[in-house]
Parts: sequence; C-alpha cells; structure tokens
Amino acid sequence: MPPLAVLDAPANDACACDRPTSAKLSIDAALARAAAWASPVTDVDFLPLGAAAGRFLAHSVRARLSSPAFDRSAVDGYAVRAGAGLEAGERLPVIGRIAAGARGTRLREGEVARIFTGAPIPPGADAVVMQEDVRQDGNAIVLARPVHAGAHIRPAGEDVALGDRLAEGGARVDARLIALLAAQGIAMVATRRRPRVAVLSTGDEVAEPGAPLGPAAIYDANRPMLLALLEVSGCETVDAGIVRDDPREQAQRLSMLAERCDLIVTSGGASVGEEDYAARAAHLAGGDAEPLAMALKPGKPALVGRIGAAAFLGLPGNPVSALVVFSLLGRAMLARLAGSTPSPPQGLPVPLAEPLSRKPGRTEFVPARLLRENGMVRLALLSSNSARLQPLVDADGFAEIPADVAHAAPGTPAAFHAFAGLLG
Repeated sequence: MPPLAVLDAPANDACACDRPTSAKLSIDAALARAAAWASPVTDVDFLPLGAAAGRFLAHSVRARLSSPAFDRSAVDGYAVRAGAGLEAGERLPVIGRIAAGARGTRLREGEVARIFTGAPIPPGADAVVMQEDVRQDGNAIVLARPVHAGAHIRPAGEDVALGDRLAEGGARVDARLIALLAAQGIAMVATRRRPRVAVLSTGDEVAEPGAPLGPAAIYDANRPMLLALLEVSGCETVDAGIVRDDPREQAQRLSMLAERCDLIVTSGGASVGEEDYAARAAHLAGGDAEPLAMALKPGKPALVGRIGAAAFLGLPGNPVSALVVFSLLGRAMLARLAGSTPSPPQGLPVPLAEPLSRKPGRTEFVPARLLRENGMVRLALLSSNSARLQPLVDADGFAEIPADVAHAAPGTPAAFHAFAGLLG
C-alpha cells in the first residue's frame, strides 16, 4: 500500500467532528474527564511473585535490604589494598582466591587475592585490579598501571539502598519488576484484584462472527478486538454480546452488567444522531453519561460516565475510531481502576517518508508503517479511513499528527506510537 499524500476523510466521520475546535476538548482534558468517572479497585489479592505478572500493585513497595548487600567486585582480577595509590611495576604476592559466593580473609598491606566478578571484597581491600592490567610472576602479580582506591568495586547499595521505594502503588507488575522484587527476597506481593470489564456491542446491523449474515448486516469486529485488548491489559473480561438498537433493552443489559463489573465498554451509538442510543440507555439504567467532543480524528464524540458502581465508556462504532478512543480514554480509565495516574501516550519522533497534506483542526492518529532503508527509519502513513481494518494489520502503529499541522515535508518528525506499547 503506497504512503498517502492526502489523508482520507470518510463522509460519515465528518459531520459531528468538523465543528469549530474551540468547542472540543484537548486530549489531555478528555483523559482527565474520563478517568474521573472511574474509581480504583480496592480489593487486594496476595499472590506468589511468579503469578503476579500483569497485575497492578496495591501498595508501594520499599526495599527490605540494600542491593548489593555488600561491596563486590565488578570484574575478574585481584583485590588489593591501594591506600593512597599503587604505582605500575609493584610486585604483590597472591595470598588467596575468592569466587562469587565465598568470602576471603583480611588483606594486609602489600597482599592481593584473586577475585572474580560478583565476589565480596575481602576485609582490608579497597580496590580491584583487572586481570588484563597485571603480569603473572610466579605466586605474585606485577602491576601494569597505577591503581587507586575504589577502582572496579560496586559498593553496597549501589543499585538499591535500604528503604528505597522500588515501585509505586498502581504500577503494573512485569518481568522487570519481578526481577527487582525477587532480588529483594520478596516471594508474595499484594496486587489489586483484576478489573472486571464488560464489552457490549450495539446495533441492529451487527451480527456475531460465524452466524448467518443478513443483506444489510455486518459482523461484529469491535467486541472481539476490545476483549483481546483488555485481556492483554490484565483485565478480567466479560463478553456481554450484542444488543439491538432499543434503549430500554440496552438499559436492562447495562444494569445487569453494572452489578458485577468495574467498567462497561460499549461500541456503537455513542454519537448524537437519531439512531444513537447509548447515552439514553445509560440514563435509563440509572446512570449518568456525558459526551466528550474531542479534537481528535478518528473518533466521534465518545461517552463517559457511571452506572451504579461501574464506570462507563461508550465508543464509536467504526473500528479504527473505537480502537483510537479506547487506546486513549479506555487506557486512562483502566489506569484509574488500577490506582495509578493516567497520562497521554508518548510517541517517539520518526521522520515522515512522504509529504503530508490534510485539513487541520484535530489531532489525528493515522495507521503507519515503519520503512527501513539504508540504515534509516521512515514513517509511511496508510489510510486514515476509520471504517477500514486492513490498514491496521499493515501498520506497525499510529502516527500522531498535531491539530495545527496542515502540511509537512518528507523528513518532518511525527510522533510514532507502536502498537506493542499503545495496545499492550
């Protein structure tokens, strides 16, 4: 698929979103509004460290011990007592050998001990000479260069000091954090219960994949997509199926879901047209929902609110719009459920491969592919049509085009959001 010079703008994405941008929320403001409707999950699960991957810490964690717990050698070499300094050419007898996990005897002035990476520095030593910087002379070594106190020693607490904060409450437990906690001897960790999130598709035209397809029907792509995103985000998912365009029927389904879920996500009917029922259904279910008209493309006005104790997010029906809005508002609400502070996704600057021309006024997230040629990485923009799914599969992520940009020359940096980070 060739890069785009002019970004697509489907007709059904233009009516509600092309009003003056002064009436639209910035992305940062929309994230804050969405997150405000969610409340942190307070239930705590105590899990073995190996079973906590993907969960979120219930409390901050502090270091129980310094790491390393002792001064240790950074290299293979010889532990010495350097004092004010040793000169090249000095001959020093080797009186011992210290491997990792062993402890050596005290060194006196003029003595050295063979030492290996990670082994504790013996009493009396204050430096390590790299093995490449000595010459063997029988049972002694001869220094090839001067040695000063502190050389090649990793001091106790260099990585973590006793009492240091290792992670904040709300931090996601991943392989890196598991390694840090394991190095502290932590075997159990307090995590928040996995957020329980329901996904409900709406629309008379929406059919279940695998079912017979009517002449004016479409298969439901949004619900499987959102359920997959929630699974990899560490949530417990509830597949709430499909409900037709009837506000009372939708309200009944929402009421049932609100009794057992922390967040309800719907797709379709989130705009302000005659056939958009999501807001009305939320009110009929005893909840509250507000439209968020964002300076964002793709993405018609989304709905955020609360039904009972459950937060509520109403997404547009077009798949790319649903994906973009969920990646912004949904992530913010999930962060709040996890007890952390939501923040906008941060992209990395990558030069555009082709010139860009578009109508300014909204921040735009465009499927983009990374091109690697002659050691250079460039960003090729694909179709921005919010109803097309194929460009998502062809893309490596989204390019974020600022609201005030109408034209950009090749080589202009654009913020690139890799799918692995944005959707994981």
